[in-house]
Amino acid sequence: MRVYPAFRWPDVPDVPDFFDVRRRSWYIQGSVSPKDMIIMIDTSGSVHGQTFDIMKIAVKAMLHTLGENDYVNVAWFNNEVDWVAPCLPTLVPATSHNKRLMFDAVDQLQEGNYTSYSSALEFAYEAFRMFEEYKQPWEGSNCHKVIMFFTDGGTEWPEEVIKKYQNDTVTRNVRIFTYASGPHPIPTVILKSIACTTNGYYNTLTALAAIGPRVQDYVKILGRPLIQSGEDTLYQWTNFYRDIGGLGMMATVTLPVANLTEKNDQSLVGVMGIDMALSELEAQYSKQIIGPLGYGFAINQNGFVVFHPRLKDQQAYMEESPDLDILELEGRRLDSNRVREAMVLGEFGSFLNVSHVQILDSKHALPIRMNFHFGQIGNSTFRFCLALPVGHVALEVSSQSHEAGLRLDNNKGVLLAPWAYCDGLEEDPSVMLLSEAIANNTNNCSLKGQAQHLLWDAAKIGLIWKEWEGTPEARAKSRFIFTDSGITAVYPETEKIHYMNQRDPSRNGFFKRAARAKAFVFDVKHKKQGKGVRVESVLVGRKIAVKKQNQNYIAAVVGSEVAASVIGKAFLDITSTGFDKKDDVLCNKPDELACYLIDQGSIVIASNQQNTKVGSRLSESDAQVMSKLLLEGVFEREHSFSHEKWCPRRKTRKQMLAELAAAGAGRHSPLLSWASNVLALVDTLKMALSTILWWGLPTLSETIAAVGWEPSVERNFSCVQRATWLFHSGLLYSGDYECDGCVRPIRVSFLPDLALMLVVADAPCQCRNNAYVNIDDSEMDACKLKSKIRLRPATCYDRVSV
Repeated sequence: MRVYPAFRWPDVPDVPDFFDVRRRSWYIQGSVSPKDMIIMIDTSGSVHGQTFDIMKIAVKAMLHTLGENDYVNVAWFNNEVDWVAPCLPTLVPATSHNKRLMFDAVDQLQEGNYTSYSSALEFAYEAFRMFEEYKQPWEGSNCHKVIMFFTDGGTEWPEEVIKKYQNDTVTRNVRIFTYASGPHPIPTVILKSIACTTNGYYNTLTALAAIGPRVQDYVKILGRPLIQSGEDTLYQWTNFYRDIGGLGMMATVTLPVANLTEKNDQSLVGVMGIDMALSELEAQYSKQIIGPLGYGFAINQNGFVVFHPRLKDQQAYMEESPDLDILELEGRRLDSNRVREAMVLGEFGSFLNVSHVQILDSKHALPIRMNFHFGQIGNSTFRFCLALPVGHVALEVSSQSHEAGLRLDNNKGVLLAPWAYCDGLEEDPSVMLLSEAIANNTNNCSLKGQAQHLLWDAAKIGLIWKEWEGTPEARAKSRFIFTDSGITAVYPETEKIHYMNQRDPSRNGFFKRAARAKAFVFDVKHKKQGKGVRVESVLVGRKIAVKKQNQNYIAAVVGSEVAASVIGKAFLDITSTGFDKKDDVLCNKPDELACYLIDQGSIVIASNQQNTKVGSRLSESDAQVMSKLLLEGVFEREHSFSHEKWCPRRKTRKQMLAELAAAGAGRHSPLLSWASNVLALVDTLKMALSTILWWGLPTLSETIAAVGWEPSVERNFSCVQRATWLFHSGLLYSGDYECDGCVRPIRVSFLPDLALMLVVADAPCQCRNNAYVNIDDSEMDACKLKSKIRLRPATCYDRVSV
């Protein structure tokens, strides 16, 4: 392999280098047309020990040569025959999910009984025929059809079966490649005859070292029609993969290179290609202009993700394309399917006001209406989509003085988003380096909208920083501000290291939640102090909006970091004091009453239960309560991605009082004796916590308000839904959990100005079958993946005589 420009090859000491360019996905895809492949593996009694190991490894090596445009399945045979994975009863796309399922199934195979070539080939031919009869229009390669036949040899000549299906219009072009496997394969004449009769190829695998090169010999055979076509339009785009030279994710446009010296004996010499970095594609739109809730993504003609903001972390360790369908990231709602189908077909257009659930972070999601604008990227196989929230506002800033730079050099508590702010300037520059580029107007940097916006924000952050320094607050561990332009300021500066993962607004879930919420938002952070010591703190923040032409532009999110113990103590102080001084059962008696303060993702902010961890899900601490709230629809659960759930209008105070009174009639429990004061407690808790939060936030002085920053005051109900795991449906609850004759009252009230919920319940019931809420992340089940529309390569090269 030769590469230009040259780079130093990765060298790992004491580790052998097994890299072979011929096994890379871009090389194989560029040298042969797509394939429908059935792999047959002999499991008869004569196959055992090293022979069986060679065959299993060879089958998996064969699967590794297949890409997303290929269809495949694996079957075992002796005197019987069946698919190795019964849940895959036909040919399926050769995606990483499907191949991994086959890998595991092949490893579980056991040898036994005698072998029947006739039964095996009849099964494979019939599988091709049934696949062609029942497949969807977009399924299959509509090109090469091959059977890969792995066995240790035999004497049975299945002539009648081969003749029968060579006379069938569907299976006449099926080619059989035979592999005599094992150190000492028994008679192999029949295997040669099978291969020659079907225009296939015969090969031997006598040792583990022979597997790599010999398994891949079939590529040269199937690639001959492509080479002999003589066409000069054989360019192909691959999906993105990780570059061996450390340049990140790359896509390659390939062109096969042929030996043209002999007119009738042209053969593949290799594949040449030109790489395109994924970063070049992502740089085509400005993250600052589209805002924190806007995003771009791209897919290919199969609907597989090229890039997506939620996939970026996973790509750090991927070698090949993840073969992840866009619906696995965007959700499986009808509108998402419509967007996907239009993009796969290469259409240009828009879908407006689409119901969407946007995943914000590992704990929270947001129901939102989005506009999707999409189109094909040139003549490539890629399609790009720009998703913007309905009502998105972009603020245009100009005429900002740049000679002095950002004037943030002395503020060591400032972080910048890892963006490319100026042409010729490295991505993720330091504050000083970017400030100098703006001050010197390097490559007209200071005149660009992004730099102008930075200058505008920097001036206001300077004012806020002075205010923080002048009004220190001991109870706040840190104070922060995130701006839409990518500036993060943290006071005191020693705490900024804990905000490194939040400096990019497009990936800051807290920023996004606050930008849409009509109340304070909370988030629990876990930090390490000393050796293995973890402490919890709570981020509390709200948005700051600029109102222009009756539209709110979210300029920043401002807030404080408060020790979780401070929130917890305030919660216990408030919930442990009776209002009429006669209550004898309150939250200060955790054995009798369980009290939880949770956010709309069911994350615990405070509790009176000692075994409850702040930042954990309620289900981890109280499965009985969570299972009841799920059953009653207060929370909803999705194991992968949620459907759209808009929050209904909240019940009035009068309705809640009536429901609580009705629910308490005739019952006697610690909670019910206290129920008449629950709503009063909610009001008191809301007011007290609001007071605690205000002292940590910067005072928005008239000076700041005069230049355009003022808080957006919104008092309506705001519902943040949990997409991946659990999310609040908007309903409240007053009822009972029952099991084994035990009745456990539960009450849920909402604190709208804080976007929190108060959950109060009696002590847990002792039941034979304990409640269980499974919210563990599970691997995608390839057996349950449904076929989705795709666009196969337009041209097939398989008809030239070889």
